[in-house]
Amino acid sequence: MKVTLVSWTPEPERLIAAGAILCYQRISPDDAWEMGKSTKRQQVLLERLVKAGHWSVLEHVVFTFGIEGISRVCSHQLVRHRLGSYSQQSQRYADVGDADYFVKPPSLAELEASEEWNNQPRFDELVAQAVAYYRHVTERTKGTARRREEIYEDARFILPHGGKTNLFWTTNLRNLVQIASLRLCVLSQWEIRQMLLSCKKALMQRFPLLAKLLVI
Repeated sequence: MKVTLVSWTPEPERLIAAGAILCYQRISPDDAWEMGKSTKRQQVLLERLVKAGHWSVLEHVVFTFGIEGISRVCSHQLVRHRLGSYSQQSQRYADVGDADYFVKPPSLAELEASEEWNNQPRFDELVAQAVAYYRHVTERTKGTARRREEIYEDARFILPHGGKTNLFWTTNLRNLVQIASLRLCVLSQWEIRQMLLSCKKALMQRFPLLAKLLVI
């Protein structure tokens, strides 16, 4: 899994501070923007906004993350959070038939390593079977009159949800904070929790003040 912060609202801390100033003072937007450039004021106002539950100001700030190598199980959980924009790799157009394309959960690896597992089917073996079937179907239909996407859109039915995917995810800061409060919890599934932790680390590198808002 790899998460990269690829785009963001310019001067997000200043915009949040300016929005707060404008809400609470009789002042023009230009003057609020000028007053919001103080880093000390940004920190103080952000703390006050959080304590007061005045989250709407955070909606002005938007981030886009590039997310690579998560499973479709994880992406299915992510897209349930409606207030976001998603551009996801399509199995209808992309050839995804190889064994490295799948995420193996640590719990399954641990289970297979146990003595009681004996000669039961293993994750890698089942994936290899699915990939072989996928490859057989796509190879047999090449050179026919069927369009490329028609070949892949039907062959993908055999692929497990553990297949990897890449996507761009755009979300406002308020929504990101709300998602983190749910998905960073230890009760959340390990992969999406890891993804949100990676988002927080990526955000911390550029905007540490805002990254601190991503807590349970």
